[in-house]
Amino acid sequence: MAARAKAAALVSRAMRLRFSVCLGGSILLLTFLHFFLCSSYNYPYMSRAFVLDDLYKKVNPQLELSKSKPQCDYSRVLASRKSFSGWEVHTFQNYNDLSLDGLVNGSFAPAHCNPLVSVAVIVSYRSREEQRNIFLPYMHNFLRKQNIHYKIYIVEQEDEKPFNKGLLYNTGAQQAMADGFPCLVLHDVDLLPLDAANLYACLSQPRHMSASLDKFRFLLTYDTLVGGALAIRADQYVQVNGFSHRFEGWGGEDDDFYNKIKDNGLRVLRLEPELTHYTMLEHAPEAPNAARFRVLRENRRRVGLGGLDGLDELRQRARPRLRTYRLFTLVGVRS
Repeated sequence: MAARAKAAALVSRAMRLRFSVCLGGSILLLTFLHFFLCSSYNYPYMSRAFVLDDLYKKVNPQLELSKSKPQCDYSRVLASRKSFSGWEVHTFQNYNDLSLDGLVNGSFAPAHCNPLVSVAVIVSYRSREEQRNIFLPYMHNFLRKQNIHYKIYIVEQEDEKPFNKGLLYNTGAQQAMADGFPCLVLHDVDLLPLDAANLYACLSQPRHMSASLDKFRFLLTYDTLVGGALAIRADQYVQVNGFSHRFEGWGGEDDDFYNKIKDNGLRVLRLEPELTHYTMLEHAPEAPNAARFRVLRENRRRVGLGGLDGLDELRQRARPRLRTYRLFTLVGVRS
């Protein structure tokens, strides 16, 4: 009897172990399938053939245009098939190959033609000097070939409180709009575009530019993603009340911003996958915001909480500092 009981116990343990292994394997398989089924190479997109018709053609009123110059042509930019590899970008780490011609306070306008668009590239930043030193020369080389008028704002959080990307974007957007820019590109400092045809400009609707990251095998990880690089008209940014300031640390603010876009009757556009390739520069992972899901739920019930409408009070408490450099304009923020 004892032998039978022992054998039965061994069989029971083996079955439990087998069940645990099967369950763990099933969860792993489901995670794997979720990534490859819910992400996609073939998301809905606007063809490059229609971009010029949908282009938000508005320039900064402070930009001097010349009647003797032709309008800048963007058809060649959009027709380009040139693409860089992530390896080429990651080795671009010095300023030796960067010409300073035409650069003033991080801004540039082509000399041979009148641009049709003016774009403020707003970069949220803190303690990422290595990435910034790659981002700036690379982006100036990349953007000057597109015949657009642009200006790069580095918006730096200058305190030791948890990182607040929403506050930085709102502060940078407010400064860029005060400077007359009608189009905003909200940009992470660790992302760089790989496709020359990725025109940095706004369309009729908010445009998610970085749909295909090398980190995720150039897959769009989920349909509602708007983080990384997003182009949005200044009037639309005001309409959605900007980013929420309630997300401290990593995660949540981009998903909340997508909800704001949707709740305001706007939709997110993307261009074809061949034009949305980006590489991610290496960096230490940030600590996730443990409260992000709770704040997301609360913000869904209280639309517009903690956005541009609360920025003036924050600015009075900790007034941003504005400093200009050849390659960028720095907006220093203390939360």
